[in-house]
Amino acid sequence: MAGRVLERSLADMTLPQFRVLSVIASSPERANRLAEKAAMSRPSLTGLLDGLETRGWVQRVHVEGDRRGVSLEVTLAGATALRAAEKAMTSELERVLASSPDERAAVIDGLDALERAIREHHRARQ
Repeated sequence: MAGRVLERSLADMTLPQFRVLSVIASSPERANRLAEKAAMSRPSLTGLLDGLETRGWVQRVHVEGDRRGVSLEVTLAGATALRAAEKAMTSELERVLASSPDERAAVIDGLDALERAIREHHRARQ
């Protein structure tokens, strides 16, 4: 249900598109690594990337010295779309949580705890 609330706040993008665009924006990646980071299958990712590229939000860049290697980068239009999506979702979350300050505080505390757990998990894997 929360995913649907957030997705409805996005005028021009789906949550999977947002997730993949966010991952690419945080660090340009090759498609095979991106599938793992975005928790998607390669075929699903390929279709999603084709759509993002068609919209002008990402570009595939050939990797020097690797004939088959392709890196993915967010374009200026993609960065603009990503900022608009982040703003829309933040506004929607603020609207939803505005009616209950206690619930808002609990959500923020929970997200902070989740972030700490994820960081610890990543440190342990390295």
